[in-house]
Parts: sequence; C-alpha cells; structure tokens
Amino acid sequence: MKQTVVQTIAVTFFTLVMAYALNTFLIPHKVLTGGIAGVAIIINNYLSINTGWIILAINLPLFIIGYIHLGKKFMFLTVYSVILLSISMKLIPIHAFSEDILLSSVFGGVLFGLSVGANIRVGASAGGVDIISLILAKKKDVSVGFIITCLNFAIVFVSALVFGVDKTLYTLFAIFASGRAVDAVHTNHTKLTVTIVTDKWRELNEALLKLHPRGITMTDAEGVYSHHPKKVLTTVITKYELAETKETIKKNDPSAFVHITKAIEVMGKFRRD
Repeated sequence: MKQTVVQTIAVTFFTLVMAYALNTFLIPHKVLTGGIAGVAIIINNYLSINTGWIILAINLPLFIIGYIHLGKKFMFLTVYSVILLSISMKLIPIHAFSEDILLSSVFGGVLFGLSVGANIRVGASAGGVDIISLILAKKKDVSVGFIITCLNFAIVFVSALVFGVDKTLYTLFAIFASGRAVDAVHTNHTKLTVTIVTDKWRELNEALLKLHPRGITMTDAEGVYSHHPKKVLTTVITKYELAETKETIKKNDPSAFVHITKAIEVMGKFRRD
C-alpha cells in the first residue's frame, strides 16, 4: 500500500511536468513530441478541441491492450496519468516560455522525455505510443526510447504536411531529444553481467533468487594464494536491479569479489519486464 501511494505521488509530479513541457515549450510553437500527443496537436490545429481531451479519447482503446500485456497495476497508474495529463493541459495556460523555437524544441523535448522515462520507471506511462513501445520492448531486446523515436517518425511526415518543413525540422529535434531523455532515465534495456566469487554461495544463491527472477550459473573455483575452494556465481540483471543486487551481496558476503560488466547482448530465456 505504501509503495502504491509513493508511486501515485511520483506519477502525479511527472505527469504535471509533461503537461507543463507541452503547454509552455512545444504547443505554442506548433512543435510536436510525436506519439499520441503529436497526433492530438495536429487534430487541435483543425478542431477547437483541447489537446488533453483528444489525448484521452485516443488512449481509450490502448488501455485495453495495455491491461492485457502490461498488467492491472501498471494500467491503473497509466489511466490515472492520462486523465491527469488531460486535465492539467486544460488548466495550464498555453504560453511560450521562450520565443526561441529551437531552444523550446530541444528543452521541451528533453523535459517531456525525462518525465515520460521517469513515469515508466516508477511503473506507469503517458499512454499511447508508450504502451505500444513497452509491449514491443518486452518482446524484443531494444530500448523503449528507440522504439518511441521510430514510431514517431510517422508523425513527422504528417506534421510536414500540416505545419510545413520548417516546423517539421524542429519537431525532429524535439523527438530526438525526447527519445534520448527517455533512455537516460528508463534504463531497463541495459543488461549487466555480474560475476561473484564467494565462500558463502548458499546464502547468496538463496538471497539473489528471492530478490530477482534471474537465473544463476555456479562453477567451482580455487584461490591461487589461499588454495581455498570457492564458488563463482554468474548472473545477468538489468541496470534497474544493480543497486539492490549490490546491497544483497554486501549483506550476505561483505568479502565477496564482484565483477560487473555491461552485456552487449543476451540470448536465451531472459525476462524483459
């Protein structure tokens, strides 16, 4: 219960930042972020309907898909985030923070991307393309930010027809900055190989298996100087799980030798959620 309250508070904050980025940096200059928000901005250009309500309407069918593939709690927080985004975009005045369209595109894209990535990290999303990207990221070993960027290129072509080539180039800046910002915060796609040389392998095996749903390979080893028998434990984790893994190792065997490297690619059975 306490964790859910903390998550809800975090989602509230990051969603408000999203709305602020859209209404003060991007929408005033007709610059898109891509995704459902980008589609909403295009529709808003022709219809006198608030962008937030358009975002909510487009997201409704995607909520069902997300519920099936991403889980009940994730979708509860996502629905909350989308509704809050729609309301806050209605309440926050659309006013340019800066008259410089390039600075607004880059800074707005970064601010929007950071808030999207942070939202995903705490267990929610802004709906739309985020839901599609998270589902695809679970199936394929690619980053959410990369998938979001690729999907958003379709929006870029449409924006070229609606707002002209100049605005489209600024949109590219915003989309690229947003995608990079998402990956800077949402690092679940980054895999790490953890190698542990330990005497207390029983305790560590039990603790690590309880901590994360990751397989562990164990091999025999011997200290060159001490000639004492040891065990080498090897496992692959996500960057999210690193801090907890290190803490667990220190707690169960403070003298363990630990080597952590970035895994370029992981093949075989590996849970990507």
